[in-house]
Amino acid sequence: MGNAKSTDEKPKKSVRRKSATTPSTRSSSSSSRPSISSQGNRKPLLSVNQRQIIKGCMDNSKDDLGERIFRRALERRDDFKQFIDKLTKKQRYENSSYLKQFLLGVVDNLTDIDEINRLAEDFGCNHVQFRANGFKPDFFACTADAVTTECTFLDQAAHPTSETAAAWSLLTSHVFSAVRDGYYAELRRQRKSSNAFRARVSVDVVSTGTDDGTSLSSATRRSNSPQEEIAENYEHHQSTSTHHHHHSSSTNDSCVESSGNFLAPPTVY
Repeated sequence: MGNAKSTDEKPKKSVRRKSATTPSTRSSSSSSRPSISSQGNRKPLLSVNQRQIIKGCMDNSKDDLGERIFRRALERRDDFKQFIDKLTKKQRYENSSYLKQFLLGVVDNLTDIDEINRLAEDFGCNHVQFRANGFKPDFFACTADAVTTECTFLDQAAHPTSETAAAWSLLTSHVFSAVRDGYYAELRRQRKSSNAFRARVSVDVVSTGTDDGTSLSSATRRSNSPQEEIAENYEHHQSTSTHHHHHSSSTNDSCVESSGNFLAPPTVY
């Protein structure tokens, strides 16, 4: 009987192990959905100690955090400085403020990877509009380094510098990787939309003719050679002259001749 009980218990344990793996599988398959529903089912990006370090640094930050990060990034790359110089004063302020708000949003959701990814992708998507000003996706790398350096100083030596820098480096490497993903996703979407628009316009022009509403056959006739146009004008005026001659027989010959074709030789009296 004891052997029978032991054989009955083993299958139960294996069933429990299988059911324990189900939530992690579901969370990985639904990574594209809002992360609130999967919060707690995935391993946090940072340890408890690392999250405390980062939150403590952000508590010590001031309103000019975004500007400080940009200044550090400017020192690293000349082309990034050239990009910033092309922005208006208002755009510079908006970008630095947006960077700080972005970092605050990330820090407020350190245990929610999906929400961090969503914020990061939105941040990257927003920078596609600055391509005309010389923005490059490589600038995200130097921005991430500047964030790590500047925010490490915010710890104010409360923890070993290497420990603080490691926590920020781990966070920024993940965050700005998602930022690049959002940037390229928006760039592909805009290009696809632009190509679809051009294709649609091309189809409309072919089906309707020209932009002014004339038919395709009419537009084709307009492309005739000058000789063909002269022949058409001659036939038109010839028919007009004949019609006018039948209805004005009571008039004198000079009037009839004056209404003839403009290519006919003049009559010599």
